[in-house]
Formats: sequence, C-alpha cells, structure tokens
Amino acid sequence: MKKLGIAFLVVTLALFSLAGCTTTDRGKTQAQGTAVGAAAGAGFGAIIGGIFGGGRGVAIGALTGAAVGAAAGHAYGTHVANEKEKYAAEEDWLDACLASAQEVNQETREYNATLAQEIDQMDRETAQLAAAYRNKKAQKTALVKKREVVEAKLKKAREKLDYARWELQNQQKVLADAKRSGKRQYVKSLENEIQELKQYVAELEAHTESLASLSNRMAV
Repeated sequence: MKKLGIAFLVVTLALFSLAGCTTTDRGKTQAQGTAVGAAAGAGFGAIIGGIFGGGRGVAIGALTGAAVGAAAGHAYGTHVANEKEKYAAEEDWLDACLASAQEVNQETREYNATLAQEIDQMDRETAQLAAAYRNKKAQKTALVKKREVVEAKLKKAREKLDYARWELQNQQKVLADAKRSGKRQYVKSLENEIQELKQYVAELEAHTESLASLSNRMAV
C-alpha cells in the first residue's frame, strides 16, 4: 500500500507541475485535462498492478495507467479549449455552461415526469395482457408487440440517461474549473444545477429499471 501511494504521488505531482507551468489559457486547459487524466489513470493502474504484480506491478501499473489517462485527459482538455475559444471571455464560457446545465435539467425533469406516467400505464396494460395470455385469452403476438413498445421506450430512456450522465460529468468539470479560476459567482449556481441533475439522473435510472422489468414480464 505504501508503494502504491508513492507511485501515485510521484505521477500526480509531476503531471500537475506540468499543468502549472503552461502559460496560455488553451495550453493550461489541455495540460489540466492531461494532468487529471494521468493522475486518475495512475491511481487505477497502480491498484490493478498491485493486485496482480505486487510491488513492481504497482509502479508499472501506475505508469501505464498514467499514459492512458493522460491521452484521454488531453483529448478532453483539447475539446474544452476549442469550446472556450468560441467565447470572448471566460465569463461568457461559464454563462454558456450554466445555461446548458439549466436546459438539460429542465428537459430531464420534464422527460422523467412524462415517462413516469407512461410507465404506470404500461404497467397496468402489461399486467392485464400477461394475465390474459396465461388464461389463453390473448395471443403470443400481442405480448411480442407490447414488448416491442416497451423495448423502444427503454432504448430511448437509456439514451437519455447516458446523455444526462455525460452532462453531469461535464458540469462537474466546469465547476472545478470555476473554482480554480476563482469565479465564485458561478460556483454556487453550478453546484445547485449539479445537485438537481444528480436527482434527475437517479430518477431516470429507476425508470429504466422499471422498463426493463416490464420488458421481462412480456418475455414468452
């Protein structure tokens, strides 16, 4: 465990030092993304390396994980830098991010409300249809068609869930960026939007589980 901590610390300090030495905003954003990705990759790689390779595996795992994480982090940092360059000032960029968070929250809230009603209706319909099929009062094709409807709803719900999770991850990174930049006027607003989105994501997760259960009920 001690070796794991040392390996993780060395890689983390090295990469964050690199981020701190960058002078341009674009370069800083890219370097920060690289540093964060490398640090996370180093920690994960060290843990895996320690499990399978002992002390030597810790070091190898940390370095390998850092390389992979750095590449992913640099890609994300480049994406953020490209988006930032579309705006005249960092405040404009943060305003756009905050507006995006608010929009996604509203869309997810409304989608959850509609989906909850649809699930209630489909729950009653599938229960009745399954009972009718067991009593030989409904054909198998009726269950197959109803399951196709449920599966379509489930597919869309999962897509919505993936997008909401992606937005949540991005907003958490924007919040960290606002904190680093000392933009206190944005921090509280972003924190509120993030907390709200977490709630909607949890609700949407529950809805997808309900839809999956309905689909299984229709399996024949």
